[in-house]
Amino acid sequence: MTPNNKIMIMKKLALVLIILSTGLVCRSQDNIRLQEAFYDAEYFLMRGDYADALPYYQGIYAAMPENASIAFRLGLCYLNIEGSKNLAIEYLEKASQKLTGKYREGSLRQAEAPYEALFFLGDAYRINYMFEKAKDAYNRYRQTLLSTDLPNLMFIDQQIAACNNAPAIMATPVKFTVEEVDDIINDVNDNFFPVVSADGKSIAYMTSMKFYDAIMYSRFVRNEWTPPVNITPELQSDGDHYVSCLANNAVMLLSKDDNINSDIWMSTYNGTRWEPARKLKKEINTKYWEAHGFITEDGSTLIFASDRPGGFGGLDIYVSKLGADGEWGIPVNMGPEINTPFNEDRPFLTNNGKMLFFASQGHHNMGGYDIFRSELQYNGLWSTPENLGYPLNNPDDNIFFCPAENGKAGYMSMTGRDGGAGRADIYLIRLK
Repeated sequence: MTPNNKIMIMKKLALVLIILSTGLVCRSQDNIRLQEAFYDAEYFLMRGDYADALPYYQGIYAAMPENASIAFRLGLCYLNIEGSKNLAIEYLEKASQKLTGKYREGSLRQAEAPYEALFFLGDAYRINYMFEKAKDAYNRYRQTLLSTDLPNLMFIDQQIAACNNAPAIMATPVKFTVEEVDDIINDVNDNFFPVVSADGKSIAYMTSMKFYDAIMYSRFVRNEWTPPVNITPELQSDGDHYVSCLANNAVMLLSKDDNINSDIWMSTYNGTRWEPARKLKKEINTKYWEAHGFITEDGSTLIFASDRPGGFGGLDIYVSKLGADGEWGIPVNMGPEINTPFNEDRPFLTNNGKMLFFASQGHHNMGGYDIFRSELQYNGLWSTPENLGYPLNNPDDNIFFCPAENGKAGYMSMTGRDGGAGRADIYLIRLK
């Protein structure tokens, strides 16, 4: 071999090494970018900001299309984004093909999905009215549970029962009329959780701003709603308070939660502005989850949801009476007529405290949360809760119905209706 040939070979080897090392650097940089995107996605997912997490997972999935764990997380995002829940099915179906019982949270190297993918696949099928497929997915997930895991076994059985209930409930739809609240209330943002005073003269509700959920307030003057005011600064809220009650146009109850704990707060109107919100005392707020307080028209009764010990399971509904000293008394559980082993939430009392509206995962349900109504009987017991019916309830979560006109009507937020100014708008529902 001539010296010139040796030089040429050495040059070629050097070029190959340069190309290989460049490829390694590029792959290393790609891995770093994927890891950073994964951390961002996981952060938003942990906060429940699914729309923000989605594009990060989409980018990762484009680079790792066989990763069942990322497919699972994509499915979770779509399942929690209004108007996109049908898109969850494709990803959760793919995730359910590669499952593991030793799932490692927070790892980009995790290539398989957890068994919970089957549960969320059942939810996706149910929400999209595919009840037989939902039951199959729930049953597959049920087989992965231990026989001692009674709470989860009971909940899966409840969801399977809901899939059986739904077609019959849908076969006899309820009649109602829908009136859109003034466009001055319904803007281009999502507007939700409407609460109206007993006399119908004021409304408070939530509006999704760019960086937080704002509390809006308006009065009904001369047959029209005044321009809504963002009272979040007046309440001195960081955007983590959610309105639950307007009592006598002068008392507002709110819930403040951080995904770990929730407490009930109160603000009063001083004639010109809302006072900074303050947390209710320890008789109401414990170290457990307390949410969605509501005060009756006469101001004598406070009703709320809590998962404190001594209940029937999950969130239960409790009642407290106002004492002669102006303090709320020890709360009393509403009992098994209302509370089930599952979650009951968002209670409203109307008609002089004789009619209860609330959301429940139990009772005769068609999936997720449904809105129920119960009436106080002459013997002091509550009647068997009645499902408000389809399509006010559907196979998805239905959790908020603020009654009006002594329970003959109610305010709720709905999506996808023609003519709505935003994705979620507030409507007045008149029951027939």
